[in-house]
Amino acid sequence: MYDGQVRTPAEVAVAIPVRPVNLAPLKDGLPPERQALAENLRQIFLVLGISVRRYAARRFLNASSVTRYLNGERVPPWDFVAGVIADVQEVQAPLTPEAEAALRNLHRAALKSNQHSSEVQALQDKLADADEETRRITTRQRALEEALLDREARLASVRGRCRNLETQLEEQRLAHRGEVELWQGEYARLQEESGDLQEQVIYLQEALAVTRAELIAAEDRCHRLEARLETLQELGGDEREDDGLPSIMVMLEEADRRSSVPELVRAVGDLELRTRKAMASELVRSASQSRTIEEVAGLLSALRQAGFDAHAQTALPAMVMVRSVDDTSSLARELFREGLEEYVLILVQASVKFHQPEDAADFALALHRAGLPQHAEGLLGAAAVVRPVPDVVSVALTLAGGELDDAVVASLSAAAAQRPVSDLVTLSIGLREVCLARYADALQRAAAAGRSAADVAEFLRSLAHHGLERDAESVFDRTQNRSVGHLIPLVLALRDGRAWSVLARAGESRPVDDVAVLISELYMTGRHQFAANLLVLTVRTRAVSEIVQLLELLGRMAPGLESIMRTAARVLTPAEAAALLTWLERHGLDEPAEAVFRCTVHDELVGQAGLFLAALAEAGSAYASRHVLCRHAGTMDPATLAPLLLALEAASLTAHLDAIIHDRYVHCPIVDVALLARRLDSAGGVRPRVERVLERLVHHTVRTRSLTDQAVLVDTLQSAGLGTLAERLTTVALRAHGRRFKEQLTREQTKHEQRVMSRAFWLPDRPRRHRNEGA
Repeated sequence: MYDGQVRTPAEVAVAIPVRPVNLAPLKDGLPPERQALAENLRQIFLVLGISVRRYAARRFLNASSVTRYLNGERVPPWDFVAGVIADVQEVQAPLTPEAEAALRNLHRAALKSNQHSSEVQALQDKLADADEETRRITTRQRALEEALLDREARLASVRGRCRNLETQLEEQRLAHRGEVELWQGEYARLQEESGDLQEQVIYLQEALAVTRAELIAAEDRCHRLEARLETLQELGGDEREDDGLPSIMVMLEEADRRSSVPELVRAVGDLELRTRKAMASELVRSASQSRTIEEVAGLLSALRQAGFDAHAQTALPAMVMVRSVDDTSSLARELFREGLEEYVLILVQASVKFHQPEDAADFALALHRAGLPQHAEGLLGAAAVVRPVPDVVSVALTLAGGELDDAVVASLSAAAAQRPVSDLVTLSIGLREVCLARYADALQRAAAAGRSAADVAEFLRSLAHHGLERDAESVFDRTQNRSVGHLIPLVLALRDGRAWSVLARAGESRPVDDVAVLISELYMTGRHQFAANLLVLTVRTRAVSEIVQLLELLGRMAPGLESIMRTAARVLTPAEAAALLTWLERHGLDEPAEAVFRCTVHDELVGQAGLFLAALAEAGSAYASRHVLCRHAGTMDPATLAPLLLALEAASLTAHLDAIIHDRYVHCPIVDVALLARRLDSAGGVRPRVERVLERLVHHTVRTRSLTDQAVLVDTLQSAGLGTLAERLTTVALRAHGRRFKEQLTREQTKHEQRVMSRAFWLPDRPRRHRNEGA
C-alpha cells in the first residue's frame, strides 16, 4: 500500500516486492539523457511483475517496440510512459506528482538528444493542449446550448402567457370602456342635477323661513282672537284686550329690535313648553343673524345653560352663510372664551362645507390671528381632505407664503393620507401649474411616508403616466426609507425593475436583521429568484461577520437556512452558485455550502451541473476534489449518480469521473453496474455524452473486474434490454482477454442448460429422491 511518502521512480521500485522479470540489457553507447530515462522506466516497469510480451499483449503493442523502449534503443512516446505510470497506480503504488514531473523532465531531455524527436514531441504537446482546450470549449458550448434551449423554452412560455394576459386585458378594457363612458355621462348628469337641487334647497329653505314666520303670525292672530272671544263671553261684551298673554308674533318682531337676551331665552322656553320647537329654532336663528357678535355669543351661552343646546347648534351654520368672515371669526373667539369649543367646531365644519375657497382661507387666517391656531389647522386639513381638488389648490394659493404656510403643508399631508391616489396626482399637477412646487413636494413626501405599498405603487405609475418622472423617482426614493414591513408588499406590488432596485438598496444599506426578514418573506411569498439574488448580493457586499449573523438569523426563521440555500442553488446561474459556495467554503460555513452543493449536483439539467462543477474546479474548491465527489457519490443511488457522472463528463473532469466509477463499482455486486448502465442509457440530454460515460464504465469493468463478473454483466445487460452495450462489452473484453473471456462467457451462458450426454439428463426424478432419502 502507498504510505503517502514522496518517492522517486527508483524508490517506488524498491518499496514494492516484485517478481523477477527478465529484461533485455541496456544498449551500449547511449546518450546520458536516454540512459537515465531507460533506467528509471525499467525500474518502474519491474513493479508490474509481468513480462514484456505479456505487457505488450495487454496494451495491444508490439513486444519488440516495448523492448526497444526499455533498453533505451528508442525514446518512447510520453503516452507509453504515462500508460506504465497508470498501470503502476493499479497495484496501489502511485508516483507522487514530483516524481512524475521528474520523469517527464527526463523524457524531454532524452527527446532533445534527437532534434527531430524533440520537435515532434513539442508539436504533440501543443496538439494535446490544443485538443484539451477544444474539448473544454466544446463542453462549455454543449452546456450553454442546453441552457439556451431551456431558457428559450421558458422565455417562449412566459411570453405566451404575457400575450394571453395582454389579450385578456385588452378585451376587458374594451368591454368596460362603454360601461365607463356610460357611467361617466350618468355621473355628469347627476352632478348637474345635484347642483340644481342644491339651488332649489337653498331657495326652499328661504321660502320655508318666510312661511314659518307667516305661520307664527297666523297662529298668534288666532290665539288673540280666541282670547278676545273668551273674554267677551265672560264679561258680557267687554272688548278689553288681554295684554297679559305673550304674543309669538310680537316676540318674532321684537327679536331683532328691543328684546334682551334673557327675554329671548324665556321666549324660546315658552315655545318649547307649547311644543313649538321649529318656531323656537327660527327665533334663535333670526336673532343670531341680526344681533351683534357679543349678543349672539351671550345668547348662545344662555341657551346652552338653559338646556336649549339644539337650537343654538341649529343657528350656527346659518350664521356662517350669512355673516361675514370677520364676524364669524369674532364669534368663534367669543365662543372659545366662553368655553363653548363645541360651537367653534360647528363653525369650522360649516365653513368647510359652505364657504368659497377664498373665504375658507380667510376664515382660517382670521382664526389663527384670533388665537385659535389649532382650529385654523383643523379647518385647512378638513378642507384639503373633502373639498374638490381645484378648491384645495385655491386655498393653498391664497395662503402661500403667509402666516399659515406650515398649516397648509400639514393639511396637504392629511390629504396625502386620505384622498384617493388619482386625486393626489391631480393635486400635484395643479400645485405645480400655479408654481407651488414646494407644496407638491410636501404632498408627495407625505404620500411616500404614509400610504400603503399598493397605493405607493399606483402613485408611482400614475405620476410616470402623466409625465412626472422626476416626481415618481422622488416618491420612490423616499418610500424606501420606511420599515421592512412596508418594503415587502412594495416589492410585490411593483411590476417593473423597481422591485429589484428596492431589494438591492436594502441589501447594501439595511441592517442585517432587515435583510434576513426580506429574504425569508420573499421565499415564503414565492419570490425565490428575488430571495436568491438578494442573498448573493448581501454575501458579495457585506463583511464576514454580518454574513455569519445573516445566516444565523435565516436558520431561525421559516423556512430555514437549508431550504433557502437549496432554492438559491436552483435559481442561480452555475457561475453564481459556484461563487456562492466558494465564498461559504472559504469562510468555514460548511453547512450552507453543503446544501448548495447537494442541490446543484442533483440538478436534472446535466449541463448546468457540469458548468457548476467546472467553475468549482477552476476556483480550486475542495468540493471539486476527487475525495469529496467520491464521498458524495457513495451516498447516491443510480438514479442520482447517473446525472453526476454525466455532469463530470460535461465539465471535462474525466479523472474525477474515473475515480467515482472505480470507488463505487470495483467491488460492488455486478447487478449494480447493470442498474447504472440502464440509468445512463435512459438519461436524456446529449447522447454522445452518455456514450462516452458508458464507454468508460465498460473499460473500467474490463480492467478491474474478474472474467466471471464480466461474463455475468454481459448476460445481465442483455436481459435488461441493453444489447448494444452488451456487445460493446464483449468486444472490449475479447480484445483484452481473448480466448479466456470467450470460454468464460460460454460457460456463463450455458451453465443452466442440461447436456444431452450427461447422466443427470437421463435419470428420472424418483431415484434421485430415493438417494436423498437414503442419505
